[in-house]
Amino acid sequence: MSSFGWREALVAWLAMSGIAFFLYEPALHGPLLSDDFIYFSGRSYMEALTFANVRTILDPFGDPVVLTWNWAPLHLLAHSVLRALFGDFSATYPHHVANVVVHGLNATLLLALLARCGVPLAAAAAGALLFLVHPANVESVAWIFQLKTLLAFAFGFGALLCLVRRPALATLLFACGLLVKPSAAAVLAAAIVFEAQRAPAAGDSPRRTGWLVAWGALFLAYALPEFIAFRNTGEFQLPLPVSQRVLGGVAIVGRYAVLALSSIGASSFHQPAPPASPLDPWFALGLVTLLALGAVSLLALVRRHPAAPWLGLAAASYAPVSQVFAFRYPMADRYLYFVLAGALGAALVTLAPRLRGRASALAGGAVALALVAAFAARAHERAAVFGSADRFERDAALHYPDGLAGQLARARTALAREDVDGALTALEAAHAQGYRNALVMLRDPDFAALHGQPRFTALAQQMAREWIAQYEALPRKVPDAQIDLVQYQLLLDQREAALATLDRLAAMPDRVPPALVQQLRRQLEQQAGRNERAP
Repeated sequence: MSSFGWREALVAWLAMSGIAFFLYEPALHGPLLSDDFIYFSGRSYMEALTFANVRTILDPFGDPVVLTWNWAPLHLLAHSVLRALFGDFSATYPHHVANVVVHGLNATLLLALLARCGVPLAAAAAGALLFLVHPANVESVAWIFQLKTLLAFAFGFGALLCLVRRPALATLLFACGLLVKPSAAAVLAAAIVFEAQRAPAAGDSPRRTGWLVAWGALFLAYALPEFIAFRNTGEFQLPLPVSQRVLGGVAIVGRYAVLALSSIGASSFHQPAPPASPLDPWFALGLVTLLALGAVSLLALVRRHPAAPWLGLAAASYAPVSQVFAFRYPMADRYLYFVLAGALGAALVTLAPRLRGRASALAGGAVALALVAAFAARAHERAAVFGSADRFERDAALHYPDGLAGQLARARTALAREDVDGALTALEAAHAQGYRNALVMLRDPDFAALHGQPRFTALAQQMAREWIAQYEALPRKVPDAQIDLVQYQLLLDQREAALATLDRLAAMPDRVPPALVQQLRRQLEQQAGRNERAP
């Protein structure tokens, strides 16, 4: 990195952040969305940066792990620090800006690693710009809770850059990356190949084999509580037939290939229909992509090509979401964040020897400039999706009209036409696809016209029974989940069970506000009164 020192890195970071700030302007005042509410909004342990709350967040088997399905304490601590600095999440602007700045940092770290690998500085900057503006990365930057993806990348690439000269610092950064998001583990694969290919000359640092063994030990130590958390909270699907899993998993590779190369297919809440047979075009494209990338990666590894570590990064990044372990929502734009960096790196180190001539450099620069301009315009357009909850939901419905979001949109459209049966049919279809948010559905003013309809009541109660069954399977009955439990018990008119749950909550005044318990008791009393007055 002699040609790219800390001063150049600082200038690049400021420039990258400035460009990203402009691109993401439509999302900067956007509201909290979906998983934001699961991770940090309304969670007692996120309300203040106290010793007790930090201890709760760090606990590998504590409440946050049960509620968020992950042990990612540094992710939650980062949000806690931002809240302490900028206030709660009622004003989202500073939290969005933090994501943008970290994304700018990540593009700079990618530039630095490319330069260290011998890519000409202009080409490395072009690759970093492509990463910065790629529309598939919009979800990771514009969605507040995805700070975890951004920080995992920052820590992971910081570890790669520090490994040779400062291995202890690199190990600390790698550990921090794991504690933000397990995606950071992908840099271990890249580090192993980088070090295997490095031939230290006299006076150079020796290979860091022992330190990489320590990285592996850290990963294994982290993986156990993380896997238990994900598995115990029911995030994995019921076992699927092998044939169906293979067809679906390979077809998604084809969709990702198109998204990575063209940005076509970017969407919130992907729900692609599984292929019916191996003749499906998405399956065919995915199979060709897998075979080609597998052959190229193996050849690069055998020949010790400088692209091998980058391809290893891409493969290791994709492995956890490849549907080897099938989960409910198998595709998301954010899953490409690390993969894109690996693919760009592999392409640039391969092309680097051909970019040193003036003519080839000018031609490559023109192509890169055209791609950056096209992707930037598309990213700016995609950022607007995250500017409002309505646009966020409509985006999913537009791309997947028969998916969960599409069915909810269909129900609202039917109600606007006063088609109650059509709305109920759409809601039942959404439920069949995994929609379980009975409380949200009941509070949604768009569905108020359905209250009292026997089919609607039966659907809400079925959702409540399924939620309670999932709650009973939780390894620990955390207070936040018990608050929802009371409301589901009220929905099912389980008065005695609701009273027992309220008594348990009342015994935890340090974790559950007494005012909230009193409010729930009043709801229970009001329901009892209505039942007594009913004929």
